[in-house]
Amino acid sequence: MTDVKICGLTRPQDVELACDLGAAYLGFNFAAESPRRVSPAAARELARAGKPAAARVGVFVAESQALIREAIEAAGLDLVQIHRPLRETDLDLPCPVLAVARLERGSAAAPEERLLARCRLLLFDAEVPGRPGGTGETLDWNALAGRRWGVPVMLAGGLDPENVAEAIGRVRPAAVDVASGVESSPGIKDPKKMRRFFEAVRRADARLSRSAGEARR
Repeated sequence: MTDVKICGLTRPQDVELACDLGAAYLGFNFAAESPRRVSPAAARELARAGKPAAARVGVFVAESQALIREAIEAAGLDLVQIHRPLRETDLDLPCPVLAVARLERGSAAAPEERLLARCRLLLFDAEVPGRPGGTGETLDWNALAGRRWGVPVMLAGGLDPENVAEAIGRVRPAAVDVASGVESSPGIKDPKKMRRFFEAVRRADARLSRSAGEARR
């Protein structure tokens, strides 16, 4: 089963729906330049609307270690997702790291192997100059097909209800990450799009399961 991360959550009702639909990860964005930015206090309230089975992920870019630690404590974060070159000190934070790699023209700028080995997941996002993430730009999925990185892969970058099934079929990631693809405006999730996204993921998983079964016969 491909896990789903709903990112850029700003409203309790969207957190509740994400959990009801089966989200494995809830993303709260603390990056100063993001239109989906929430404060540690707001994230605490959002986290309370979630279910224990869904991991709470804090998204950061240039924020200080002090702010990251404050957010971890306030929202009870389970993972931190860091959209900048990974540092040794990031791996000393109180919760595991979800590393981020950029994909541009088929070349992946992943963290160095010794740091990546200490991360929980590796998220692939599109490279857009001057923007750290959440751009809605689609990745070249073929550039990732069949590759292994030593840690489970989460796929982001312009996913929506219409293309997520194809992305899963090409890359076969452990998880997919969506924000703008299920929104009516930045930070405001569209319930219909969210439901369609989860349905598309389930259909893709069922198709892969059938193919695997046929291959074994």
